[in-house]
Amino acid sequence: MAGNPPGDPEKSKTRSDPQRQNANALIATKLRGYYDGIIEEGTPAHLLDLLERLQDAETAAKKK
Repeated sequence: MAGNPPGDPEKSKTRSDPQRQNANALIATKLRGYYDGIIEEGTPAHLLDLLERLQDAETAAKKK
């Protein structure tokens, strides 16, 4: 049976470079949007409180 072996890089190049660049740009845009949405949510108050308590405990432990 003739053909390319599995995992052959020539066979996996089904898209042209411009198509691949467009796909990569779309993925990058979606990832940026997702990341920006997470950043806009901010840090939950209970997590900030927990971090403050941890810092206070570390400070108190260093004073001993």
